[in-house]
Amino acid sequence: MVGNDGRVYATKTLEELDEAAGSVLDQRPGVIAVHGGDGTLHKVVTALGRAFGDQPIPPIAILGGGTMNVVGASLGIREPAVAFVRQLVESARAGASLQTLRRRCLRIGDFLGFIFGNGLMANSLGEYYGTGKYGPSRAAWLLLRAFGSAMIGGAFVKKLFKRFEGTLELDGQVLERTSFVGVGAATVREVGLGFKLNHRADDDPERFGFLAIHARAVALIPDFVPVHAGRGIAPSRAMSAVASTLRITPKDGSMSYTIDGDLYRGEGTLTISMGPPILFVRPAGALIVGSRSDTMVRTP
Repeated sequence: MVGNDGRVYATKTLEELDEAAGSVLDQRPGVIAVHGGDGTLHKVVTALGRAFGDQPIPPIAILGGGTMNVVGASLGIREPAVAFVRQLVESARAGASLQTLRRRCLRIGDFLGFIFGNGLMANSLGEYYGTGKYGPSRAAWLLLRAFGSAMIGGAFVKKLFKRFEGTLELDGQVLERTSFVGVGAATVREVGLGFKLNHRADDDPERFGFLAIHARAVALIPDFVPVHAGRGIAPSRAMSAVASTLRITPKDGSMSYTIDGDLYRGEGTLTISMGPPILFVRPAGALIVGSRSDTMVRTP
């Protein structure tokens, strides 16, 4: 489909991905199309960030093809991969401009991404990946199982809601509370199945949405509908804010966390700050969902 109007990379290792990112830096393409899910996007953006440094990264087209495509869905980018590639090739051949949506990413330690979470968020993904079967039906089943377990105080919900103990420093201010169900930071609102857990992510295009959940599982049941509608968890059960920097220090020295659906385990303090801006290509006719401050740019 691309023919002579572009180059296709099929990297098999992270080392090959870094080499491809360096090659992209030399070629300066008009657009980079990423085929895969949120984890693939996160790793590609990280590799591009290393290669480009302080130089702007070319516009990115999300060709959703993974088990989780939350970033694209949260931005209203749901164009099928083949149709989107055809649009990009036709635009290149016609010399047409591309309409883009600007969104900042997060810098999480040495990585770049869009959604960070520990505690409940990481625990839930561990269960999601546990059987090797992925997809919306698996996610919906786990949600229903967690709901039922919460009603009876079962072992499954206790496993999901195992608390994170540690210190949070938000924009230089240390929070008094040190026990949380989960801590999140994101520049997109959704986390899957249409739930907009990070409801403050669109408030400020130059900062990220912060969320620290502290209520028990059964106490969060009334928040299911508001979270899906984008109103967030009630302030009595979770703290939400917008911020530029978050430092997380686990009490036991290490913690599990997720970046865009990929699971990691880190030692010591983890710093989350704002990463570089990313221009996402808007598919033709797509309804882009974002804040009023999102910038629409036409790119030659």
